[in-house]
Formats: sequence, structure tokens, C-alpha cells
Amino acid sequence: MLRQKIIEDLKNAIARGAFNPGQRLVEAQLCNRYKAGRSVIREALRHLEQDGFVKIIPNSGAIATELSQKDVEQIYDLMGALEGLAMRVATPIMNQREVAKLEKLVKKMEATNNPFRFFQYNFEFHTYMDHLSGNDRLIKLMENLRAQAHRISLRSFYNPGQIRASLIEHRKILEAIKEMDPVKVESLIRDHYLQSKNRLIKYMNRSL
Repeated sequence: MLRQKIIEDLKNAIARGAFNPGQRLVEAQLCNRYKAGRSVIREALRHLEQDGFVKIIPNSGAIATELSQKDVEQIYDLMGALEGLAMRVATPIMNQREVAKLEKLVKKMEATNNPFRFFQYNFEFHTYMDHLSGNDRLIKLMENLRAQAHRISLRSFYNPGQIRASLIEHRKILEAIKEMDPVKVESLIRDHYLQSKNRLIKYMNRSL
């Protein structure tokens, strides 16, 4: 469906920083870009506003929003709770192939010196764990939350301290999965998101 394609494309564009905070998303330009009518574009923008990616200002149009510290706190708290739940369910029934895939991604994170590559492997690691839950609603919620978080988290990974701390946490999560200890896995995932949230807020405050 065209509307859904536009929504996903604009989410990715905002997450990548193609639209700066406060920048207008001009309807006429979007109509030309997607070969779509104004009604379709407006529906897509309303959906983006509901998901927190834009703010629609009367008589002005939609502008890309900026994540506040409160936004980061809420997003990371939710992601930690949801992914912890996903892996508490998935850990006891995971097979060796699934564990091996997570281990391969952790090793890739440990081997790279490229912050963007690390970000990609980190993304794959977490999205794969979400999918292991088999819970379609949880997966959809996490996709939306992660897209919002990526609007600022990528920049923070250019801090070597962030990467080192994250690597240690990922390795601990993996080892708990290999031990097939769902309670420990959930606890470590929640703590990982708590620490990630704190590091990100610290980064945001330094950038002010």
C-alpha cells in the first residue's frame, strides 16, 4: 500500500537525519517525490505525528520533531521491558542455529572498529531477538520505538566509551542465552537498556 510505504520511508529518512529537527516536510514536494495525492500524504503525516516523528502545526504544516530527554527515557524504558519479555519467552526454546546467529553478530561487533558497522550489527542483534519472540505486536512496537531511538543513538556510537560498554553488555546477554537462563537474560537486557539510556542522556547533555 502506497501510504504505508510513504510512512516507512519518511520514518527512515527522519531517523537518518535527512530532515533536521524543526524542518518542514513540504506536502507539494512529497507529492512529487512519491507520485501521490495530497490526501495520501496528509494521512501519512498524521500517522507520523501519532508515532512522534513529526508535529503538525495548523496553517503551517508538518515539521520533524526532536527527541527530548523525557522521550529518550520513555523509549528506552519501553524497549528494555519489551525486549526483556521477548527473550524471557524465547530463551528456553531457542535452537543452536538461533544462538549461533546471535553469537556471530556479537563477534562482528567485537571485531569492527567502524562505529557505523557496529551500529548496524547492534541493530541486527536486537531486531533478531525481537523476532525470536514470535509476537507480531511486540515486533511492530519495537520497530517503531527503535526507529525513533535511532534518530540520536547512531551519533552516540561515535564515542569509543559507548561502544566498549555496549560490547561488554552484549557479551553478557549472549552468555546468559547460551546458559538458557531466561530470568538472567531478561534482567541483563533491561540493565543494558538502562545503561544505554543513561549513556545517551549524558551524550545529549554534553552536546547542548
